[in-house]
Amino acid sequence: MTACHLSKFGFIVHCRNATELRLALLRYRFSPWGLFSDQKLKEYCLKKGFIENIFTFKELTSERQAVCQGKAFCLLLTPEQMLENQSIATELVIKACKMAEDWGAQMIGLGAICAVIGARGVEAAQSCSAAVTTGNALTVYAAVVAFEKIMQRLEADQVEPKIAIVGFPGSIALALTKILYERGLHLIVVSRRQTAFLKKFTDNIGTAAGSLEITQDLHSALQASHIIFTATSTGQIIEQNTLLPGSVVLDIAQPKDVIYCENGRKDVLIIDAGTIALPRSTKQPYRYSGFGLNDIPSCLGETITLTFEKKWEQFSLGRNLPVDKIEEIGRLSEQHGFVFDEFRSFGKPVSPENFSETKKALLGPHN
Repeated sequence: MTACHLSKFGFIVHCRNATELRLALLRYRFSPWGLFSDQKLKEYCLKKGFIENIFTFKELTSERQAVCQGKAFCLLLTPEQMLENQSIATELVIKACKMAEDWGAQMIGLGAICAVIGARGVEAAQSCSAAVTTGNALTVYAAVVAFEKIMQRLEADQVEPKIAIVGFPGSIALALTKILYERGLHLIVVSRRQTAFLKKFTDNIGTAAGSLEITQDLHSALQASHIIFTATSTGQIIEQNTLLPGSVVLDIAQPKDVIYCENGRKDVLIIDAGTIALPRSTKQPYRYSGFGLNDIPSCLGETITLTFEKKWEQFSLGRNLPVDKIEEIGRLSEQHGFVFDEFRSFGKPVSPENFSETKKALLGPHN
């Protein structure tokens, strides 16, 4: 199949921090502004509204022999700038979507904060002729699968730990709460503040064998939970020393919610839960934007899966993600061969020692 006949996708992202912003400006613009202070650099990039074509997937092949290609377009803005200047950032996301459309993309995925602003993808979808998704449905699916597989590997089937969900009422945390609550698990939902939406949600969630607590105190939630799903928009909110021994953190956020330490703890697992791997049937290896070989964000995996399927529809948009869509995209992604169990921690494979020490701390000395 020639490249001109391949189905195409676009993926819209942004710089993860000021360091990436600086490197992008120097690499793509050869600009002396890349040598200025962080503050001046960010002000300059916000004023200019730069968007760069940063990566090309020349050809991806699924285990069902579907083939596609794609490009990633990057806004030269940091997460903080995206959230503080949402109107400008949304306009740039829409502009990047149109760049992807001009290239020929039939499906466009929104990564990280691009999926949060603009009514969680709705404004971009309304402005484009191509289909648009945030990719959050597969992100939720991948996080739940990671939780299940890790608990099996830790031989913790009989453990019934409390589970903290951080980032509520974002769409990912909201969907995780619904799914895990229906399984009868004991949840502590961490929300920054009490809102009318939060009250309505708790009033209507129904009954299950488990329990649901609401708190605004992150520290107390971490001290009461051994399993933590965390998916905020801001990142860098959890210190490793605040985690209980034997904790498993499924860090879905970009930028990461758990703060990196050079000598990180061995008695806790900190999993890059927002990451999956390309199908092994893909013929050419790819190293995408600072990720490990063939690793990609789950939201990009959803974009690629929909492109493999030629499913040109607005898939994951808005705050509420239907559980049936989460299950559908997970099933399709697995059929196409995406890999959900090559666990990483801060981009590196999780060591057997890390699993062993966490298991010992979680189950106790006699297990």
